[in-house]
Amino acid sequence: MKRIGIPAIAITLALASAFTFFLMREEDPGKLIEPGKVLKVGIECDFAPYNWEEKKASATNQPLANNEGFYVEGYDVQISRIIAERLKAKVKYLKIPWGDMLAALNDGRIDMVVSGMVDTNERKQLAAFSNVYTPSPIEYTIMVRKDSPYAESTTLADFHNARMVGQKGAMMDTLIDQVYGVNHLPPVETVPEMFRDVNRGTADALVINLESIGPYLEEYPNLMAIEFAHGQGFRLGFNGICIAVRKEDTNLLRAINMILFGLSREERTAVMNQMTTKAEKSS
Repeated sequence: MKRIGIPAIAITLALASAFTFFLMREEDPGKLIEPGKVLKVGIECDFAPYNWEEKKASATNQPLANNEGFYVEGYDVQISRIIAERLKAKVKYLKIPWGDMLAALNDGRIDMVVSGMVDTNERKQLAAFSNVYTPSPIEYTIMVRKDSPYAESTTLADFHNARMVGQKGAMMDTLIDQVYGVNHLPPVETVPEMFRDVNRGTADALVINLESIGPYLEEYPNLMAIEFAHGQGFRLGFNGICIAVRKEDTNLLRAINMILFGLSREERTAVMNQMTTKAEKSS
């Protein structure tokens, strides 16, 4: 069999990449769904800066269809608005409890989950996931009180015997099992509950993604995030934060990925920075 040299491989990959770019640039994603379609977006409303609830309308937040008088704001809202606009679709936001999100997707209550959800292998059995829509790969850390005996920790092993809490059904709970000898507390329903438990001392530590630290430090200045030594943090078995759709909605998924492909890292970062600043003020 003839071997392909390195230059040939490089050329092949470059051509494939260029062909993919050409297809995604030339095709109109709006033609993949029916005109004027109403996309029902499921969102938790409790995970700043990705999503949170507000009581007053603003130039950037959106009304909650199933929670009259309240509005949802955050990075998830802005990304889903961009997608809806480029699809020439309308969007309706529904507040859905985290543990009910994929069930709501598959029984038709919502069409998309845009709520800081990562594409674990378990979730891929229940839904199809888009490409990552955050500015950079997701990272997780641990937060503790500044006066905690764990405040000087630099490795997961340093949390042996620590009482650690996470959110039920989320990576913030699943990842705790990577900490050898930890006292894994029963998970709570929401992210704010995790912070309240650590703040009042009923838990020693919590797991959180790095992007969400800022707003909670504004609310809980007595907490701090652990800076892990290289290679001493969590091992992640997923791509990152993605949009979930029903497996049969292949055209919608393709359209979403086409739009995400056109959003540069700089554009995503600008939106994330805007929402992080607003979340910190809202806290």
